[in-house]
Amino acid sequence: MDAQQQLFNIARKIETNKSKYEYIASGLGQLNYRIITDGEINIRGKDIEIPAFVRSFINAHREAILIANVIRGKVVGMLIRATDEKAFIDYGFRKGAFYGIGSLDPSFKYGEPILLVEGALDCDVAKQFITKNCLGCLTSGTSRAKAMVLSCLTNKVLLFLDNDEAGKKGEETTKRILEEYGVQVSIVPKLAGIKDLGDILDLYRSLNPFTSGLISTIRSNVVVRGGKLVWSY
Repeated sequence: MDAQQQLFNIARKIETNKSKYEYIASGLGQLNYRIITDGEINIRGKDIEIPAFVRSFINAHREAILIANVIRGKVVGMLIRATDEKAFIDYGFRKGAFYGIGSLDPSFKYGEPILLVEGALDCDVAKQFITKNCLGCLTSGTSRAKAMVLSCLTNKVLLFLDNDEAGKKGEETTKRILEEYGVQVSIVPKLAGIKDLGDILDLYRSLNPFTSGLISTIRSNVVVRGGKLVWSY
């Protein structure tokens, strides 16, 4: 068993209070979100080999979220993200792969629109509330290699990166690269007060009365009308 799978096995055995990460994972019926603390690594994981740099990362930040990218039941990569700051490790043999590519709708066909978002949580929020046909870049943009992969899946993309400066620049670059590969791209208008789709989950969990309408609006517009990709209110 490789170290990556061993690390995932540690994560699966840990019981924690339900955070928004466990919340979304339980709704999806997945085991791809787990929180590990330095104490749990040193005590519960003491007899299992994990990479030294991963152990050091968790010790340094004291708590981290493990987010596994699963394709056909196999962990092909994992994000290890600190909870105290925006620091992370992209670890695995398929690092750089789109997050969520293993959980597209089983009926998905070439030419159907894919919603492209930035983060892993954004992707899983979309899969639960909006459309399963969503992928996470895991960065504020995409490479030509990823664009080539995406162009083999579909020729229609809705782009919904983070509502910040990096996200806006990433959208422009990503749109240009995808169009070079023949992909039709529509950038989703920025939603007031929403930085990313993870914010929608926070609103949902706080029973915000406007959340259901917001989710319905987004879901109803992730469509192709008259053969063209559109986003309209």
